[in-house]
Amino acid sequence: MAETKKKLRWIPLESNPELLQMIPQPIKAFLLLFPISEAHKDYCKAEVESIKESGQEISSNVLFYKQTIGNACGTIALVHSLANNRDSIPDGPLKHLLDKTKDLTPEERAKCLEEDEELANSHQSSARMGQTRAPGEDEKVDLHFICLVEKD
Repeated sequence: MAETKKKLRWIPLESNPELLQMIPQPIKAFLLLFPISEAHKDYCKAEVESIKESGQEISSNVLFYKQTIGNACGTIALVHSLANNRDSIPDGPLKHLLDKTKDLTPEERAKCLEEDEELANSHQSSARMGQTRAPGEDEKVDLHFICLVEKD
């Protein structure tokens, strides 16, 4: 009997729009939290098909981490914003992780994130410190964070 690997899931992060007023300009990356709807799911499927058929041009300077951890979209969005602005990050564990993964494929980067216990612990700690009740790891969450990055 084949063993089924349970998908890794984290507690979702909270979004606080009041903090936006404190962000210095110019903005190098922007995180957006939005509700997931059937229309959004349909749009994503259509986009995937369109990219498969027509291809997609992406700058080789843009770093992308495939999200393989459930409920980690907030942290993955933060990682995207920082990975694409590594020159702004002070030396430390996160900078080391980003430098270690910069030349990997999105799938290989995802595997590194899955195995990084320090990142998982930081995520869990942040998720529990929000101003609202954090949902459980297995609760269905119909919200999603994305990151828009200014690059090239």
